[in-house]
Amino acid sequence: MTVDLSSSFGERDQEISFIQEITLAGVTTEAPMGSSVWTDPLSLSLFVSETMFDQLLAGLPDEEQRYTGTLYINTSEPGLLEEKIRSMHQCDAGDFHIYNQAQAAQEEKQSKLLLTVFITGFILLITGICIANIINTITTSIALRRREFAMLKSVGMTPKGFNRMIRYESVFYGIKALSFGLPISLGINYLLYRAMSDGFQFSFTLPWNSYIVAVVSVLAIVFITMLYSSSKMKKENIIDSLTNWSA
Repeated sequence: MTVDLSSSFGERDQEISFIQEITLAGVTTEAPMGSSVWTDPLSLSLFVSETMFDQLLAGLPDEEQRYTGTLYINTSEPGLLEEKIRSMHQCDAGDFHIYNQAQAAQEEKQSKLLLTVFITGFILLITGICIANIINTITTSIALRRREFAMLKSVGMTPKGFNRMIRYESVFYGIKALSFGLPISLGINYLLYRAMSDGFQFSFTLPWNSYIVAVVSVLAIVFITMLYSSSKMKKENIIDSLTNWSA
């Protein structure tokens, strides 16, 4: 295989070109560890030995014969290996740099875990407060309407009709809450997307699974709370409720 190597250098970007005969040992679809492969269709990535690399480098001018060497090591004890390398190195600290990928991955994992715990705890706290407010509001509303329910029962409303009314009101309360919450949530999601899109390139998508869980949870909480509060009304005496209302 014949390869044409060229390089631009000097004040006027003079270009030199030389032909080098290279024998290919094979073609691979996987690059060695730590190597990056260009995806440009007009470029060619060659993986050669150190001797061949020195021969190719010798064809360039002296001012162009500079490169950065990188050594990748795969080990089961990255911390111990890093300590040994640092203890063996006798040059200035600026001559080399050690990047412990395992340690970096561990630190990133710990940061994600800490952030996940914090966000999860915050969400659970807010969710608990919201659920408590929903239960308290609905329970208080049902308790204040006990005279109204007693009057409806006194004019002939059956228990089946009463339960149907409670179910309809539960659906109405849930839809009313979602009609306010969902648009606000969509607006907040879009604002967060605009704020993060400056540093990251990604498309705007909605967490549909989270929205489905939120809708089902709100309807379930409202429905269960309404049933629990209305069940207490069934035990009250109609005459006592109307008497207290008249008084």
